[in-house]
Amino acid sequence: MKDLGRLCLDGLHPEIIDILPNPVLVKDEQLRYVLVNTAFEDLHNVRREDLIGRLDTEVFVDRQAVQCNAGDLRVLQSGEIDEAYETVWCSASGPRETITRKSRLTLTDGRVFLVGIMHDITDVTCINRQLKESQDLLQHQAEALERMANTDPLTGCSNRRAFLKQAPPAFATHNNKGGVLILDIDHFKKINDTYGHDAGDAILVQLTQTIRQILRNSDDIVRLGGEEFAIVLPGASVGNLSLKAEAIRQLIESTPMYYADQTIAVTVSIGVAIAQSESGVINLDRLLTEGDHCLYEAKNKGRNCVVDTLPA
Repeated sequence: MKDLGRLCLDGLHPEIIDILPNPVLVKDEQLRYVLVNTAFEDLHNVRREDLIGRLDTEVFVDRQAVQCNAGDLRVLQSGEIDEAYETVWCSASGPRETITRKSRLTLTDGRVFLVGIMHDITDVTCINRQLKESQDLLQHQAEALERMANTDPLTGCSNRRAFLKQAPPAFATHNNKGGVLILDIDHFKKINDTYGHDAGDAILVQLTQTIRQILRNSDDIVRLGGEEFAIVLPGASVGNLSLKAEAIRQLIESTPMYYADQTIAVTVSIGVAIAQSESGVINLDRLLTEGDHCLYEAKNKGRNCVVDTLPA
């Protein structure tokens, strides 16, 4: 390497590095260009006779010469190999992404030079960018599929699958306190028979929108199926469960629902179930069963009411 360096620097055989496909540069201790090869000329669109003996700042207006020279000086002072990233505008092919690997060369006569070999990584950078975009797209699609798998397509509420997955950690963050309200629209079949199934769908959407008005961010609405919903209230106190259920019942009763130009009166029956921890985990099956039992009792009592098993 030292002999090759001496030959090139003495100007005897500069064509030796001209056969290299990678751009090559050599600078002296004052960071003035001593030698470049043809590939360097082509990449930077510069003639070597206009470059030799000059500094970066005297030739390349747009390059980050200060940053580049700071790295060059570190290499000359420490002898450590440095890699510098740079975007170079090539007149033939546009912007090129490059990495220049720089090292210190000390000749036997004591002269010190900086030698840099540039590597064009444009294609690799483009492939990596495309790969990253593809990965981001796949991640976005996976998240979208996950949301679809956990969401009721009509109302946008969580579905039963989401409830089974998300309720346990939601209760756990509130020391397994809270409960579930099981809600069913009264005489929903009659609404469908009278106004049509499109009207029934519209009622389901308006109902969930109405309920969300008085829920906390930590609460959730789950469509269990048909016109039956579970309202998950993690952290709610025992006393507040029935109060929340009654507030929801009254809000729905007092809020007119619409389909086309028709106003449809809607009421709901609600069963209240208290979350109970078994070995540190909420038994969701028991919770839903208890809520269902209270719901059926509310229907047997004439509907449009709340039934709970809370202590008197």
